[in-house]
Amino acid sequence: MARRWNPYAWERAELGLARYIGSCCACFKYLVATPWFHANQTNRFARGTLALQDELGYRSSAIPAKHVWELFPGVEEAEVKLGRLLPDDGSSISFREMVVLCSIIRYENAHVVFEFGTSNGVTTLNIALNLPWDGIAYTLDLPPARADQTVISTAYRVSVSDRKMMFANRECRRFLSSTVEAQVRQLYGDSATFDYSPYQGRCDVVFVDGAHSLKYVESDTRAALQLVRPGGVVIWHDYNDGFFWPDVHRCLNRLARDHVIHRIRGTMFAVARA
Repeated sequence: MARRWNPYAWERAELGLARYIGSCCACFKYLVATPWFHANQTNRFARGTLALQDELGYRSSAIPAKHVWELFPGVEEAEVKLGRLLPDDGSSISFREMVVLCSIIRYENAHVVFEFGTSNGVTTLNIALNLPWDGIAYTLDLPPARADQTVISTAYRVSVSDRKMMFANRECRRFLSSTVEAQVRQLYGDSATFDYSPYQGRCDVVFVDGAHSLKYVESDTRAALQLVRPGGVVIWHDYNDGFFWPDVHRCLNRLARDHVIHRIRGTMFAVARA
């Protein structure tokens, strides 16, 4: 069961403090320690935020990091379509991540994509834009919360940040009234108890971006591996070294014992081929 998100909750303050301390440590390393002891590496910070992001949340010995063009040779030739990205508060996916995701969908010539977590439908819209005319994007989400609703029943515990998204206004999906609205199939339900049988083994790409607590990440991952067709691709969002989403990191590092998983550099994507 999830209660409406409170921006002043102690758990939110604790999370913010941890991120602040991590940011201070990273800035000290790049602005003080690295220029002093490793002057030849100082230009790495000057590349922009990607260097800082990699320092804050993208290290793992279990899941190696590679560029997207190393994992998908020739993906740089893919021509993608992007739409309705602004304002960018409707999605947790960065512009770069959206380009990478859509490029992989084009590269894979995907016809059926399944998405965990619709939110405002920004990612859903852009997935559909990069499907062929007969492609379908399935997207699963909890029903939008009513304005007077204070509690949402869930199979497992959810994080404080997930609660913020659950109680946000999710009725104005970006794909509505778009050129690809007919290619989107909105599904509603709790991902832990949803019946996936009509879609199992049919999906070319599965994109996991739902709840971030351990039980949900494990449940969504099990479902994703059943949904993807042999040779298809599963992509997880919010994978890093545990700085922001520790349960995603914990679940995928366990999964990496039995599956070949890579992190895509410059993103919070982890990817595996079925």
